[in-house]
Amino acid sequence: MRYLLKCASFVDSEYESNGRLRTADILVEGDTIRRIADHIEDAPAGETINAERYLVTPGLVNAHGHLAMTLLRGLADGVPLQSWLEDYMFPRERLLTGDDVYVGTQLCLAEGILSGTTTFADMYFFEDDVARAIEEAGVKANLSTGTASLGDEAGKLQRAEDFVVRCNNTAGGRIKASFGPHAPYTTTPEFIGAMFARAQQLGVVVQFHLHETRGEVAAYAEKYGCSPIACYAERGYFDAPPRLVAAHCVHMTQRDIEILERAGASIALNVQSNLKLGSGVADYRSLLASGINLAVGTDGAASNDNVDMLEEVRVLGFMMKGSTMEPAEVSNNRLLSMATLGGARALGFDDTGVIREGAKADLVFWDTDDVSFCPHNDVVSHLLWSANSRAVDAVMVDGQFVLRHHELLTIDIDRVRFEAVQRAHRLAAL
Repeated sequence: MRYLLKCASFVDSEYESNGRLRTADILVEGDTIRRIADHIEDAPAGETINAERYLVTPGLVNAHGHLAMTLLRGLADGVPLQSWLEDYMFPRERLLTGDDVYVGTQLCLAEGILSGTTTFADMYFFEDDVARAIEEAGVKANLSTGTASLGDEAGKLQRAEDFVVRCNNTAGGRIKASFGPHAPYTTTPEFIGAMFARAQQLGVVVQFHLHETRGEVAAYAEKYGCSPIACYAERGYFDAPPRLVAAHCVHMTQRDIEILERAGASIALNVQSNLKLGSGVADYRSLLASGINLAVGTDGAASNDNVDMLEEVRVLGFMMKGSTMEPAEVSNNRLLSMATLGGARALGFDDTGVIREGAKADLVFWDTDDVSFCPHNDVVSHLLWSANSRAVDAVMVDGQFVLRHHELLTIDIDRVRFEAVQRAHRLAAL
């Protein structure tokens, strides 16, 4: 399929640094942005779209989450992380079936698409059922099986590897698979080292929770004599690391930050989940000054409690400006970059996250006729600081519309809502 977007306003491929807003024609051919020019003749055997009313951005990338936790939304407010996990989440997760996860993932994908997300990270269970939902929805994802190492480490490592080998680069490359050691407090250092080694051999990502709360870092230091990051460094795990996506990273020393920077790691920031669970506020000044690739994630909908990436970016921007007391510390362009290019780099989708010739056509069409964009003084500023997901008119992934004029094209949302309610009521009744 070919689409010619006439007079589209978009932020060009250099937006990470200078964010130049352009107006031009964009030709999408197959799954790729084939040409960008001031004037392109109407595309033969394709559709021409008058894009004058839209701000077109790369698709948003949710770099950390647990997609099916939509089913557990609203079950545990006002509790810290450990109680949230041990008293509310873990008991219900033991009851989950593959069909539960499939429906919960569909619900999350619908919410994400409606708010402009084209690519998702997932660390959860029944990942084959997650992959089924991703493939049907037409979006992209990097999927990992959340793995604790307490008992049968060899078997768990093998099952995680089997999933990676079976699922990586499926659905025409829209699905990537990764290793997902849950967290330092649920995995031994030896298990982490083994997963790092397997991931390096297979050329895939490792997703894991890291330094989320002050208590977990202190308990780890008491047991091992240093922080988890420092422990892994001392054991040589960062000497030749795989591509790492460390979620949260709220409580780090400067040494921890330097270790992750040297390792080429990415950090998926989850500000709303951290705030709601009382986990703390990251050292944004040090993170912004580092060379670490910063991405944005919502975490699961049971601790956020939505997967609206635009809202997540806005709160992150507020926290970065407020905690550093420097409103210029992070620019609008860099915030948008974290939520698009930064997430794409983190999850291994190196051909997306930007609007440029040769990149994949993962695009969001924001309707600037929405009142939140008025008076059009600076549409990128309006997107980040005044608009909301109501302004998402259409979403394209690999050159195919998955949302058009606010209508989901790949998910039967009425069926999904009905099934999700039935399954969530069963889980809530525990």
